[in-house]
Amino acid sequence: MANTEYRDAVRILFLLAEGSVENPDPDTSHDYPRRFEGETRLQALDFWVRYPDYLADELLAQYLESGDQALLDAARTIFDDNEPSEKAIPMLRRYFGAYEPLDTVLSILAVAGLVRPVTVLHPTANPRHFLLSEVGIELVGRIVREHSIFEWYAARAKLVLKIAKGRGGSALKDRQHQQKEYHEAQLHDLIPTIADRVRARLEEIEA
Repeated sequence: MANTEYRDAVRILFLLAEGSVENPDPDTSHDYPRRFEGETRLQALDFWVRYPDYLADELLAQYLESGDQALLDAARTIFDDNEPSEKAIPMLRRYFGAYEPLDTVLSILAVAGLVRPVTVLHPTANPRHFLLSEVGIELVGRIVREHSIFEWYAARAKLVLKIAKGRGGSALKDRQHQQKEYHEAQLHDLIPTIADRVRARLEEIEA
C-alpha cells in the first residue's frame, strides 16, 4: 500500500472525527458512537484541506464579514508557511465539482475497524454517512501525540470545520463554485490554483 494512501486515510479520519456528531441510531451507536453525515460534505471539506489557497480566500471573505482577526491571521499563516505550494493536493473537476473516489481510503479505515460507511435510505436521495468507532476516535488523539507530523492535519480539520459553519455538502459545494477558477475548470482537469490572486487580496486587506 502506498504511503500516500495511508496519509490520505489519516487526513480523512481527522475530518470524520472533527465533523462527527453523536450517532442517533440505537442499533449501531454502541459499537460506533459517532457519525459523520454526508459524503458530499466530506468531499467539500477535504477540498479546503487540499487547496490552502481556496481556504485562505474563504477565511478572508469571512474576516471581511465578521472582523474576526483570527481568520485574517490564519490566512496570513497559510502564505507565510508557503502552503499553496507545499501542502496542496490537487483534485479533479468532476460533474458536480471537486471529487476524488474514497473507496481505497475507506477500505483502509474499515478494515482497521475505525470507520463504517452506511447508506441511509431517503425518499429523494440515499446519502452515505460514516460511523466512527471508539477505537477510531481514540486513534485520532494518539496519532497526534505520537506523530507530531500529523498535528497540521488535526489543526487544519478544526479550522475547516470552523469555517464550514455547520453547512451541508450542497451548500459548501455551492460556496466553492462561486470561485471562477473552480467553476470553470474543465471536466477531468485538475482544479487550478488561485494562490496569486488570494495573496494579492490578502496584501490589499492588510494594507
